[in-house]
Amino acid sequence: METSNQFERIEVYQPPPLGGRRLVRLNTEMDNSQFRRSILTWISLSVLLILYPAMSLYQVDDMGNILNSLNQGTLMVLLISTIVVQWIIFMLLYVSTFRENTGLVGLGFKKPRWIDLAWAVAFLLGANLTLSGVAFVLAQVGMPMPGEIGMLIPTDITGKLVWVAVSITAGVCEEAAFRGYLMTRLKLLMGTGSWIVPTLVSAVAFGACHAYQGIPGFIVISIYGLLFSLLYLRTGSLWPGIIAHFFQDFGALFFPH
Repeated sequence: METSNQFERIEVYQPPPLGGRRLVRLNTEMDNSQFRRSILTWISLSVLLILYPAMSLYQVDDMGNILNSLNQGTLMVLLISTIVVQWIIFMLLYVSTFRENTGLVGLGFKKPRWIDLAWAVAFLLGANLTLSGVAFVLAQVGMPMPGEIGMLIPTDITGKLVWVAVSITAGVCEEAAFRGYLMTRLKLLMGTGSWIVPTLVSAVAFGACHAYQGIPGFIVISIYGLLFSLLYLRTGSLWPGIIAHFFQDFGALFFPH
């Protein structure tokens, strides 16, 4: 008499991995399976977590005086210097990704899609509404956003063209740095399946790099960085964040703040 093997065919339920299918797919879509740390990994992380924020923190006390003393010439020097510094950092990250055996695709540089534009527009609407609420609450407790930042917006044609270059640079370089590189590398080095710590560290580092706007600016920009990180995790691509970041900065020409 043959015995039944039906119990051997019973499938045992396995819960989905922590973070949901979207984050699991994000882990596999980015080609980081061959990641290997190098000395450039540590140099890049040191720049993003220590050197770059320190440059901004150093300017906190003097930024008001600096902005009040700006003329069109010194403003151009400041903006062009920002462009140069950010592209130098981007090139460091670019070289690092190849030394790490991942390339830029490991940061989320995928083929751009039309849906990325839709994500960017929807994100801008929701994020700016959220940040307006945060800024309103801060103002009510005696921490209004500094108004001097509008002085960074050029008023002549040449300056506005330079500002467009600043907007493109910030969109590509800052998203690649704080979302693409910092988040993925922290997660890989920590060896964790969770994106919580990399997301929070990235948001705070991003806010610290804008600390020249004072404590209110640090809080608002950190929250903005957190929202950009969530967009990055949701879409699995850097392009929605790059597009949204560009439009945010470019829009300052028409709506200075």
